[in-house]
Amino acid sequence: MRPIAASLSDEELMSGLRLATDRESTEIFFGEVFNRYHGRVVSWCHRVVKNRDTAHDLAQEVFLKAYRHRAAFRGESRFSTWLYAIARNHCLTAAKKLHAGADRIEPIGHAGLRDAAAIKPDLAAERGELYQGMRQLMARTLDPMEIRVMMLHYGHEVPLATITRKLALTNPSGAKAYIVNARRKLQNVLRRRKLQREYWRDEMAA
Repeated sequence: MRPIAASLSDEELMSGLRLATDRESTEIFFGEVFNRYHGRVVSWCHRVVKNRDTAHDLAQEVFLKAYRHRAAFRGESRFSTWLYAIARNHCLTAAKKLHAGADRIEPIGHAGLRDAAAIKPDLAAERGELYQGMRQLMARTLDPMEIRVMMLHYGHEVPLATITRKLALTNPSGAKAYIVNARRKLQNVLRRRKLQREYWRDEMAA
């Protein structure tokens, strides 16, 4: 499906992403969107925050928001325009928090991981299962502090500098080090799972 996805327009990719019912299709469609626009989104973010590392962090958050609210894209405007609006609003908000020294951290709860947009009950149930699976994966794979930092940064959109300060992290890279380690651990687990699935698929086909 990947070669097919590469030949689709942005709007067709988003349509496929909205209609995707399995994880593999979702990853393929969203992966193609990410590959096409990641560099551009990083550049957009850098124009606002003037810091390359922060721009990369914000770009990740922008794509997470775009994924969460993919159902809101109806093709009434160009996809690039829709994505730019998300990036602009997110980066301006982040820049204001950084400049104002905003450091309020909300308590972590399950509601913070849920999409606030109205969705159909069957999709809500499917999404709930995905979130539950991710929480279980994180609980089995990550250290408690890594989980806390991930929840604050991605679940509540707290800037890394604020997390470092509020949690009194003394390591040189602060909260970013926990994010990097957590991502690596999760990616390794998911990669092993993928290899295992491919192995058993080949065994069944033999």
